Amino acid sequence: MGQLKTFFYSFTRSLFEPKYYKDVAKVKFWFSFRYLWFLIFLLTIIKVFTIGGKYIKNRPQIQPEVNKFVSYAENFYPRYLKLQIKNGQLSTNVVEPYIFDIEKDKWRDQKHFIIIDTKGSIENYPNYNTNILATRNAIVYPSESKNNKMGETSVFYFRELKKDFTVDKKAYDNLLNIVKPYTPRVSFFIDWIVLSFSPLFMIFGSLFWTGGVMFGLLFLTFFVWIINLIFKKQYSYGSLFKMGMHAVTWPILITEIAKYLAFSSSALYALIFIFWMLIILFSTEKEPDFLV
Repeated sequence: MGQLKTFFYSFTRSLFEPKYYKDVAKVKFWFSFRYLWFLIFLLTIIKVFTIGGKYIKNRPQIQPEVNKFVSYAENFYPRYLKLQIKNGQLSTNVVEPYIFDIEKDKWRDQKHFIIIDTKGSIENYPNYNTNILATRNAIVYPSESKNNKMGETSVFYFRELKKDFTVDKKAYDNLLNIVKPYTPRVSFFIDWIVLSFSPLFMIFGSLFWTGGVMFGLLFLTFFVWIINLIFKKQYSYGSLFKMGMHAVTWPILITEIAKYLAFSSSALYALIFIFWMLIILFSTEKEPDFLV
């Protein structure tokens, strides 16, 4: 209880009393670190409860959507389509090229989902107007390029399969019947994941967030340190860094509120921090150099 009282005492003074930072410059590093981590930990808890509230609101929609997906999956595989891969080659029992679309009512300007053409060639893939092309020997599909654009393709050769296999409506239904008994429990499974991982997210999420803030402080503090030297305020870099771990209270709170208001600016955080640190520097009297 005493530590919580100390935190809120430091929290209010970090927000509203620039002269308090003279005391911060003299304290040990771990005092400021614990302050920063606990501040972020509390904000992480708020985030978790906010996300949890949205989950509770949307939870009733999960099972109907799962049931809708199961119903769609039951009619997904064509009744008369039989695919067989033997000795590294694909064969079918339908007239080719066979078009396999996910959506029944497909827009004209959209590509097909899969086209099967065992007489075709992977070199002619661009001419098929499809996302996936299956030929006798291989299947070609789009892959992300280095700039994350779908401009490249990947090829998988059936000869790389270790075993021959056959896929038809019966095999598909058998696989679906294995999964279907678990679908009514999807909501409870998601509940378990949310409840199990929320505490871990609070702890490790706050630690990663704290690490990110401190990494950014390395550069922001350097800028403040230069100003400190120019105006001969005589704070050491280490002292300014500790002061910065308290001074980020304003920028963190304001930027988090801005996110909820759908307002975001990459420069807002740094501008608020530097502005507040300048107020702190010029609100304190000239002090001898404080060492870490």
